Amino acid sequence: MKQQIKNDQKNGIDKTAPVVTAPITKPAPHKEEKAGKPSLEERIQRVEELRSLTMKRQRTVETLHNVRTFSFASDDSCVLTLKDSKGQTFETSNTNLINMLTGFLTTLLNDKVSSLDDEILDFKL
Repeated sequence: MKQQIKNDQKNGIDKTAPVVTAPITKPAPHKEEKAGKPSLEERIQRVEELRSLTMKRQRTVETLHNVRTFSFASDDSCVLTLKDSKGQTFETSNTNLINMLTGFLTTLLNDKVSSLDDEILDFKL
């Protein structure tokens, strides 16, 4: 009898096997399938965005080409004119300043073309 009590108590702690249940898996929602394959409208919009990027790159390359084709002489025949929206103008014939500005524009436009190239290459349809 003493043995039976010990077996029932098992050191004062009732030992029961843990209940193991399999995880419940639900089928993937239909929306996730849709996210994997874009709709026709979304695809057309992405193509338009890519076209816009390529047009922007083309305009930037043309501007860069135009800046590079300027030739500057050391005489006073070069004039740089800036005009704002109010019609005010700024003119200079300082060839050193004009050369510095065109150098800056060339660098800026080269960086912009590189940035657009990277953006176009990384573009996902």
